[in-house]
Amino acid sequence: MLSYAVRRLLWVIPVLVAASAIAFVVMRTAPGSPWNREGRQLEPYIVEQLNRDLGLDQPLLNQYLAWLGRLLTGDLGLSTSIQAIPVNEIIGPAVWPSLQLGLMAFLLAAVIGIPLGAVAALRHRTVVDYAATALAMVGMVAPAFALAAFLQLFFASSIYRPEEGLFAPGGWEDGPRSWALPTIALAGLPMAQFARYTKASMLDVLHADYVRTAHAKGLDEQQIVTHHMLRNALVPLVTLMGPMLAILITGSIVVERIFDIPGLGNLYWSSIRVRDYSVVLGMTVIYAAAVAIINAAVDILYGVIDPRIRDGSVR
Repeated sequence: MLSYAVRRLLWVIPVLVAASAIAFVVMRTAPGSPWNREGRQLEPYIVEQLNRDLGLDQPLLNQYLAWLGRLLTGDLGLSTSIQAIPVNEIIGPAVWPSLQLGLMAFLLAAVIGIPLGAVAALRHRTVVDYAATALAMVGMVAPAFALAAFLQLFFASSIYRPEEGLFAPGGWEDGPRSWALPTIALAGLPMAQFARYTKASMLDVLHADYVRTAHAKGLDEQQIVTHHMLRNALVPLVTLMGPMLAILITGSIVVERIFDIPGLGNLYWSSIRVRDYSVVLGMTVIYAAAVAIINAAVDILYGVIDPRIRDGSVR
């Protein structure tokens, strides 16, 4: 198991190098300039001096190697829009709100979605199944911005006294009162997807030979569902849960903008607007690292759930 985990983790290195190279080339060759944008036009000699100070006048390969060397030491460079402040200091405060929101949304989606899908499969073609499927479809088709606006309208304000709403309409400093609505809004889509995947996987194993054998042995129904059916049904579900976790914890632009959350998604949007390429590039690398590491963890989890995968007997 250890060698299997090491092999999967080592694959993270070339993935990150390739992702960083692609992101760097795209950002450096993108149209426009961080120095000249709407509302701020600098003199050519000032732009030339800024490019020289930050090494942007060097060949692209030299720029990438210098940036990669700094990246290996944890240095993401200097901001091109906020008085040359280190990118680490800009991104750092935004990590925790997005991480906290993403984890809460992921747990909420899993706690509701997986049991919902399992119940729908066990009660296939009944009223329970139809109700669960309808709820999952609502989560699939409802856009995050529409769900967020609906929650703000009906739960974060009253018609006559908005300040007396049950939940805070925005921000992140008011504790659970400000966490609830963005968590629900962000969890809508993953909850629906978890329910659909769980239902499909449970239906696949519902009539499997080992399930029939467990019934023939007279095992308790709950034990059959939890130890035989659900465990095997989780293998394809893990494929979805890994990337979904990476997406949630790295920030949602829509939800964070609507609820005014000072997270990575809000920062990403703001950095794109002001063409702060250093911040955008640093955050892109963080996204790539989160996806690569979580996918590696998912591969390792495969081996825990199904030992045949790590032994190479299942491809």
